[in-house]
Amino acid sequence: MKLFVMIPTPVRLSLLLLFLWMLPGAHAQGVLNFHLTVYDANQQPKANCPVVIIETSSFKRKEFKTDQEGKLKIVLDEGKQWTANIGAMRNHNLLNVPESGVSNASAVATYDPERWKQLNTPPPNRSSIDFDEIIQRLPYNARPDANNELLEIAVVSEYGKVYGGMDVALVCAATATKYTATTDHEGIARFKIPLNQEYQIDLDGEEDFEQHKVGDKPFKRRITLTYTTIRFKETINKAGYIEQSFQDPLKPISNRVLVGVQVMGGPNNGKGEDIYLEMTYSNKKYHGTTNQEGMVYFLLPKKHAYRVNFNYQDGAGVIDLTRFYGIGNMNTGFMYVPEERLQYPERFLPTKKDVPSLDINDFVSKTYPDTEDDELINVHVKWGSNKINSSSKEAILEIGFSVKEPEEKKSLSKPLNIVFVLDKSGSMAGENIDVLKSAMFHFIERLRPQDHVALIFFDTEAVIAYESKAVNQKILKDIVGAAQASGGTSIYEGLKLGYQEVSKHSDDQSVDRLILLTDGYGSKPVEEVLELSANYFKKGLTISTIGVGTSYNAALLTLLSQYSGGAEHHAIESDKIPLALDKEFESLLYPLASNLKVKVKYNNKIIYKTLYGAPEFSNTNSAVTFKLSKIYSSFNKMALLKFKLENADKDIEKEKISIQVSYFDEQKQEQIEIVRETQLEWTEETDVEMLYDQDMKNAYSIAVINQSLKVIADLCDSENYKAARDQLNETIKSLKKITNEKYTDEMIPVLEMIKDYMRGLDQALKNQAGMK
Repeated sequence: MKLFVMIPTPVRLSLLLLFLWMLPGAHAQGVLNFHLTVYDANQQPKANCPVVIIETSSFKRKEFKTDQEGKLKIVLDEGKQWTANIGAMRNHNLLNVPESGVSNASAVATYDPERWKQLNTPPPNRSSIDFDEIIQRLPYNARPDANNELLEIAVVSEYGKVYGGMDVALVCAATATKYTATTDHEGIARFKIPLNQEYQIDLDGEEDFEQHKVGDKPFKRRITLTYTTIRFKETINKAGYIEQSFQDPLKPISNRVLVGVQVMGGPNNGKGEDIYLEMTYSNKKYHGTTNQEGMVYFLLPKKHAYRVNFNYQDGAGVIDLTRFYGIGNMNTGFMYVPEERLQYPERFLPTKKDVPSLDINDFVSKTYPDTEDDELINVHVKWGSNKINSSSKEAILEIGFSVKEPEEKKSLSKPLNIVFVLDKSGSMAGENIDVLKSAMFHFIERLRPQDHVALIFFDTEAVIAYESKAVNQKILKDIVGAAQASGGTSIYEGLKLGYQEVSKHSDDQSVDRLILLTDGYGSKPVEEVLELSANYFKKGLTISTIGVGTSYNAALLTLLSQYSGGAEHHAIESDKIPLALDKEFESLLYPLASNLKVKVKYNNKIIYKTLYGAPEFSNTNSAVTFKLSKIYSSFNKMALLKFKLENADKDIEKEKISIQVSYFDEQKQEQIEIVRETQLEWTEETDVEMLYDQDMKNAYSIAVINQSLKVIADLCDSENYKAARDQLNETIKSLKKITNEKYTDEMIPVLEMIKDYMRGLDQALKNQAGMK
């Protein structure tokens, strides 16, 4: 028996609406009414000024223009956050759409692109500059001269009190010079500074309080800066983080913003969690601990952005104070989602399947000079030390390659079919995303009308920001400029969309390339990513990869590039991202040479052991062969060959080693052959080192690390963590011996990686002990 109940129409309609409201994503979207007024430099209304807004998650784009009064009203009832470009002033406003209800916002803008660019150009990264300090003690009646401006900086409180005895500095990154002075009893510090330079003004140790640009005329100028000395305690802990102690009631001051941070999630559900803030483009960093409500407060210098990290999460978000004006405070919150790699380092120890392999060339600053011959490729051969004695057990041979720039480069006539798959996860926040945007702008400017391009951005999810079609440089730049770093790292989803896009215009008349850039690990296993990629590789698609930092999945990126025949780039520091993209562009559009083959023939006095910096192709009793990928104009590469010396004596000088190089010159369309010869020199000296050159020491150190990680991977696979730890300790000792503990900046991230592995091995040993 079935029972039917008649429900009145109005009731049925109400129930239907209630059901629809309960569906995921069915809640009513809030509305933002944004009112904008734009004036020109003369404070006259700027009519017909183009305004473009881009949603920072979906990258949906809308175009508007101001009316005759310079006004514009934008109603947003979709998306979450939009960034607004006013003419050439990129990212002038961030517009947040409420989840529900109606909110109103307004802004007044003066259209001055040059001033906007000056204010929003990321500051130089001082942590990598060694400044020359020039102390200035000028009298009150000092005057400018033909080459120098006289600048007086007056420092006063918000109540007009002058600050005497305060340290003031003018910092010029372009000349790596820091001018310092102290304010007198009138609160004035005086400087004579060179013309045509830009300076950052530091007050009382606070960086970049204001900026000052000196023109080409030697004027006398005065700047008055309002400043409030801090009335709280700042100390630096053992790890180098600034910790703040507050006694007075918390309130913002003229040069600091009171920032309240709410932490949600994490191992302790936000309570008692350590939070770390890294000031971008600086080596300053702050540490705090949340209270029982999950809150922590900082008084942070304005005009800077701060990357937010936790013990088990890198790049949880950014506190952006770059556009904070006046005196005030802000409250913000971050979801603490522990990363398995950081929380459980023992789960990410190297294994045979994913042992990382670092490229020695990423740690070499050497640029090879041109050779005297007229060939396209320069071939350089030298020993780490060409002298050996009876105690010598090993010898290292360096073979270097560079390219002579042809007077006229012939560009590839085929159209490019490129898809960028770019990481915008939280760990890319700060300098990484800024440098990526700048590098992408440059790449986009070089694309041709016949080329096709697509943009995929990924964080926790992946999105097609610009579907594969002909190049529109303005729209592409708008989209790249709108990217905001946040969320996780979904490499698999990014590649999946990328493969779909590259297939749209793939044919025999195009050059198909997918460019993947990431600084992290994806959630999918390597095997699944390779399985997804295999069919596309069979069709001729090549992937070039750019790994940023040292915490990315190096094994995955290596396999993707090697299996597909693409190039593998590493950007240990973010400033190497533009170089990687430049190399990629040159290889795509201006291939100079291909099929470069190197055959090294050696004698029976030495025994070949290992090749570093290039994949070995073949190895016989008397010769080793390797090949290199396509050669482009900025090509500069080193390979090292390690030989064991077997019963070496003075006769070794008679035995020459031959280096035979062949390649196909794409510009001349002909095959080229080059031969170099070298030999070792016998000496009776006792103090003979194997390596004298710093670049070779760096490269050999990386080779030692790569070899050691393979051994450690085998030991970790068999769960012999104690032996793995002993091996890592021996590696550290070897590095100290090779470098005399003098490490270059490029080596620092690698040393941090070794420390991470050591922590993982320590934890693995603890886990083993606990199971017994």
